[in-house]
Amino acid sequence: MIQPLSQLRICSNQEMRKLDSIAESEMGIGPVILMENAGRAATEILLKEFPEAGIDRDILVFAGKGNNAGDAFVVARHLLCLGRRVRVFHLVRGTDYKGATLENFTILQKMKTRMIHLEQAQDLEAFFDQARGPHLAVDGIIGTGLKGNLEGHFYEVVELINQHVESTVSLDIPTGVSGDSGQVMGTAIQAALTISFGFPRLGHFLPPGATFRGKLVNVDISLPARFNHEGNKYLLRAKTVAGKIIRRDRYAHKNTFGHVFLMGGSVGRTGAIAMATQAALRTGVGLATAATWTDALGLLTQQLPVEAMTFPIPDHESNYSKYLEHLKTFSAVVVGPGMGFKPEARKLLEVLVQNYSGPMILDADALNIISEFGLHDLLKHRKQPTILTPHPGEMSRLLKWKKEEVTHDPVGAVQKCVELTHSVVILKGAATLLSSPDEVFYVNHFPNAGMATAGSGDVLAGMVGALVAQGISAFDAAQVGVYLHSLAGFRASQSVSQRGMIATDIIAHIPDAYEELKKKYEDEEEPRMAKLL
Repeated sequence: MIQPLSQLRICSNQEMRKLDSIAESEMGIGPVILMENAGRAATEILLKEFPEAGIDRDILVFAGKGNNAGDAFVVARHLLCLGRRVRVFHLVRGTDYKGATLENFTILQKMKTRMIHLEQAQDLEAFFDQARGPHLAVDGIIGTGLKGNLEGHFYEVVELINQHVESTVSLDIPTGVSGDSGQVMGTAIQAALTISFGFPRLGHFLPPGATFRGKLVNVDISLPARFNHEGNKYLLRAKTVAGKIIRRDRYAHKNTFGHVFLMGGSVGRTGAIAMATQAALRTGVGLATAATWTDALGLLTQQLPVEAMTFPIPDHESNYSKYLEHLKTFSAVVVGPGMGFKPEARKLLEVLVQNYSGPMILDADALNIISEFGLHDLLKHRKQPTILTPHPGEMSRLLKWKKEEVTHDPVGAVQKCVELTHSVVILKGAATLLSSPDEVFYVNHFPNAGMATAGSGDVLAGMVGALVAQGISAFDAAQVGVYLHSLAGFRASQSVSQRGMIATDIIAHIPDAYEELKKKYEDEEEPRMAKLL
């Protein structure tokens, strides 16, 4: 059974093992049942995607260690029972298998299946030298049980499969990809299709591993339904996001939809705050005011849409008290895009964080100032919501981690940042992670190379600020903003191509993204298959 498109939980490897254990100890749903369900479902998906597989040439099934090998043996059996041609390569001795995996290995032996023990990679290389292609392979070599870099003939077999096989279907996760971090452990299977069992793992969505999985289909293996809602990590989806958008009253006026204040820009960098302001207006805020230093205000005014208002940032802290009085009129404040590192910037940020009594979005230079001067505690003690929007480099500075540590453990990085700042945190990337002090995580998987362009983050900050100003809670606004931003970027890529996209193209397609979300929300019919692209 293919998992429906309602809220989809994401698991770590350890969480999935625990769920399997609970299913067995509390419900009697043991490894044999789970393995059988996984293999049967995988066979159905495989033949749906590759209907001619195993008719005029062999399907090559590769089995390595543990339950992943057992899943591969079940797939091989079902394919054989359907009359498909199958050849099984197992990378460890049959006597080394245990439990349900051994049972399924023994069944294949009794069925007189063509099985080859690959003691060395050269045996597979010799096969490819003689066998007629193109080949379809099933990867059940290691899966989520991987504990270190691939070595020896496991490494060599993966490399040979990648060289000689036209299409590979990976079971659970491509061999060589970490299920927890998405890191590639030495090398990895380049799959055309990955079929995950029960719940997908973080590694299915995090780069670089996500680039190895091809199309991802998640299948139910008869785990109890309550498991769907007992985790803390979920995939961000259109239907869920659409339901968080506040309906607009046709008889409302501009003040009904909030007034966002956007502060940033500096000489030579006014474009950042200009784009954030334009994005806020396109996201539906009633009023938007942009503020920058007095020496950059003239240029900013020329760059803003005529609908925006402007305000000068005081050049001296003696004027900040009047400034704070003015800030009381705003529904939300965005600080940071292009702001620079003037000495006054730190003092202004401290005053704002300590005194502004509304929701605040901190981006770009605001985050760098927090990092440089260790102002995390100021954020932690704010009574109103704070949203931080770092990319991995900014996150590494916030945490005093190496950038590689952030990319290798993005969930841990977000958890630590939330702990240090008591804020909603958006870690931007091809797979964006969001979390809040209530410890719920969402993963937005919407990779688009066109989004890797100057100003894309400024656009997101303006969008999130506009959503908060309209009355959406901080964490909901973060989710809606991130998904809407991705959807607008996708529409822009369709219009001008990923290579040709610039940040203002994203802004131009925000209305299109809203319309698509509305359509998804109103669509009563939900597809049965979860194809996560």
